Amino acid sequence: MTNALDPTLGQTVAPTPPTHRTRSAGHIAAIVIGCLMLLPGLGMLAGGGAIAIAQAVATDDDGYFSFTIERVESDGVAIATTHLWLDDIEGDASPWVLDWLDLDVRLRVEGARSTDDVFVGIARSADVEDYLDGAAYSEVVELDNRVARYRDLAGSVSIAPPVDQGFWTVSSTGGGEQEIEWEARGGRWSVVVMNADGSTDVAADVEIGAKSGAVTPVAVMLLVIGGAVTAAAIALIVVGARGRKEPGTPVPGGPVPSAPVGTTPLPAPTPDAAVQLDQDDRRPTSVG
Repeated sequence: MTNALDPTLGQTVAPTPPTHRTRSAGHIAAIVIGCLMLLPGLGMLAGGGAIAIAQAVATDDDGYFSFTIERVESDGVAIATTHLWLDDIEGDASPWVLDWLDLDVRLRVEGARSTDDVFVGIARSADVEDYLDGAAYSEVVELDNRVARYRDLAGSVSIAPPVDQGFWTVSSTGGGEQEIEWEARGGRWSVVVMNADGSTDVAADVEIGAKSGAVTPVAVMLLVIGGAVTAAAIALIVVGARGRKEPGTPVPGGPVPSAPVGTTPLPAPTPDAAVQLDQDDRRPTSVG
């Protein structure tokens, strides 16, 4: 039985057309830009992570990256490196770069013979050159796979003891391991290793360490920027790949009548029921 008061009785329902997604030129551009941004973003993340891991794993308790070179030896009175840093006049290292790097250098030196009193010091190259002028010593010109390469200079084998000189910026002398730390700065600098008394036949084991106050900030900066760039790249790729949703074309054939509310649709007749109805229609009826 139908409900005469049902307002939806007799209304028809139009089928909802299917939707589909389209990609405009803007969506394609978003995918391309996202892909171009993804590699740099991942690269910065990898670089920042590598620096952070190296800082945590490869440094000692004092935060220094360090390595030991093969024993340095000289028949002269000293082993020296000249022009350790060049100032901005030469255009090789501006002072602001060293200030930004906040670089500290550590040297640990021990005489090759247990009875040796060794000296290690850092001073301006001009003062070191004046001090060693005319003396026989070895100048380190390069480090090749932790092996020092020298240029030997001939001269006198007698020189005033280094401990009596007042031009050293930082120095240490004595038996056993000697250690100095130096805050790198602009200018021409030299490192000198000698016997404490200025005698010939210098031999020592040297460990070089360095740490920079810029390592941690650089790692954090790379991780933050890399994460932001990677997230933006992924968002652009997703937006471009999804495209824009647009309604589909309406289904032809017009609206479909809806079943009246409150009624139960009749079931479809079965073949047996159809045969029974047909036989009933042919049954003779009585007259009178």
